[in-house]
Amino acid sequence: MKLRGMLGAAALPVKASYNPGEICRILGICERTFWRLTSQYERDEAGELRRPDCLDSITLSRHRRVLYDELVAFLHRNNTYERSHAVDPAQMDLFPS
Repeated sequence: MKLRGMLGAAALPVKASYNPGEICRILGICERTFWRLTSQYERDEAGELRRPDCLDSITLSRHRRVLYDELVAFLHRNNTYERSHAVDPAQMDLFPS
């Protein structure tokens, strides 16, 4: 739901994958932040993400793409991480999902 609203605000349709410029418009970040998020994507030996604030991407030809499902997972990961690791969990309840 949240991602669909963000896509509407960025005037982008729902599709299988997005290029870096589209991801920047959706998330409201600069290109440098996009590359930082994708370069930090790493899993440990157990298959768990080392950092919740990273973004998985794929390369098609020479072009970087982020899948729709990964974008949904990224938003969910970061929303739940903030809520469960807040100084005071009740503090995060003040912000709508």
